[in-house]
Amino acid sequence: MRASEEGRERLFGARIVIILATILAGAAWLAHKGPVPVIRITTPLPEMAPFWYMLLAFPVLGMLVADLFDLWRARGLSLPTVELGLQIALIVALSSLRLGVRIPLSGHALLVAYFLFRRLWLRNVPPRQSRLEVWIAAGVLAAVAWPKLFWWDDPVTLLAGIGAAALLAVISGWAGSPA
Repeated sequence: MRASEEGRERLFGARIVIILATILAGAAWLAHKGPVPVIRITTPLPEMAPFWYMLLAFPVLGMLVADLFDLWRARGLSLPTVELGLQIALIVALSSLRLGVRIPLSGHALLVAYFLFRRLWLRNVPPRQSRLEVWIAAGVLAAVAWPKLFWWDDPVTLLAGIGAAALLAVISGWAGSPA
């Protein structure tokens, strides 16, 4: 095996570790936090969001954190690295505000759509890895959209999250940040 292939496999292994660690940390945080009420636009409903639904955000968050790690390894502390770090922090903050202040924006849709827009618009990721992760994220977006649209009648926050994600991805494109 050539050195470049070994390096790619090591980086892929690091991605898997980062993604799994993010999922485990998210599951622990959700277990500690306890049930989260469903919020339709800005109104809490009497029903609780299923644990699986809440957990869906963490694999995609892990993929973004792994992208940040890959970018840092490749380019150091450059504008694209800082920009992606700030975008991730902003997405996490907006998603948390959704639960606390009840802003009318789906944190799940924001996170997943941002990941998808970055991958589709900024194609600087190994093709096989990107395709797999894009399909996973698309499946997560479908799994998020279904209850929002058909159980909770909440297209507003779904579309607001996707729209905000498009805006953030345009900013990423402007900053020249590879996915």
